[in-house]
Amino acid sequence: MITGDENMLGTFLDKATGLLDRNFLLAYWFPVFVSASLALLIYIWVFGWVTAVEWWQQDLLTKDREGGFYAQLLIMAGALVLITVLAYLLQPFTRTIIRIYEGCWPLRLRRWFISLPKWGEGWVWMEKSKKRRQAEKIGDWSAYNNLHVQLFNDFPTKADRLMPMRLGNVLRAAEDYSKSSYGMDSIFWWPRLFPLMPEAVQKDIDESLTPMVAMLNFSSLIVVVALCSFAYLSQMGQWWRGLLVIVGGIILALASYRAAVAQAQSYGERIRSAIDLYRFDLLKSLHQALPKTLSKEAELWEQLMLWLYNGDRGAIAGMEYDHGGSGGNSPSGGGSATADAKTDH
Repeated sequence: MITGDENMLGTFLDKATGLLDRNFLLAYWFPVFVSASLALLIYIWVFGWVTAVEWWQQDLLTKDREGGFYAQLLIMAGALVLITVLAYLLQPFTRTIIRIYEGCWPLRLRRWFISLPKWGEGWVWMEKSKKRRQAEKIGDWSAYNNLHVQLFNDFPTKADRLMPMRLGNVLRAAEDYSKSSYGMDSIFWWPRLFPLMPEAVQKDIDESLTPMVAMLNFSSLIVVVALCSFAYLSQMGQWWRGLLVIVGGIILALASYRAAVAQAQSYGERIRSAIDLYRFDLLKSLHQALPKTLSKEAELWEQLMLWLYNGDRGAIAGMEYDHGGSGGNSPSGGGSATADAKTDH
């Protein structure tokens, strides 16, 4: 996922590098283009359409001169090239932008925002959890189901995993799903699971991430445009126009952020589905016998994690590989096979 080691974002960025790649155009080029267009509209709004047209048709370009139309085409082409360059320059900041919107801030600031009354994510999580328990107690299953869907999609299950921003909580909810359901740490296992999925599933997951990145980029660029326009207009003495631009920029940025959160929910659901459906393919690729119970599966993932992540070869001592692909029981107590029998320590 994106929280943690950001392995999912890495696969997305690897594919969104081509000039005509759909992910690049949607996630980077169009946000820059729309933001630049809004900046131009602010200029036209301040100086008026007549002034803007006169600038476009000034003597240097078209009046009483041949070739003015080609000069205008050159300016438009140069603007498109500049937008493309800026879109490429935006790419390296993707991780930073997402982490900011997730709420990966200094610890004290993070805790303060989480605990804010009525607005903090910790307060919202506790209130929704309390209302869900009350609805369950009185048998109001309509309210219970509605609250359960919100908590399932929008928040991790443990308070110490909460983030100060809703985007971070939505992504963590998806990230923690495999751990709470199967004992499988998705941060570590995702880059090993993703290549085993069908190409259509990989494409669907990547494309569900594209609109989220696009909305976050657009939100960030709108803030930059609004602040720069405010500084420029203030310097010109047009404070009221500058304030209107700031207010409009904040509204657009918040709307874009909320759209990104909604898309993150869709992305998270695809992650959960992929883990539900394909985690056993990963075990087979690692030549593990498939566990017959949920408890043995959780034990198996823990043993594999201790071995491959922590380097604890003692955790898999006495286990055997399953090269037959039969999915039978392992001779180990965990109902699985992970490493060479008689692994030496």
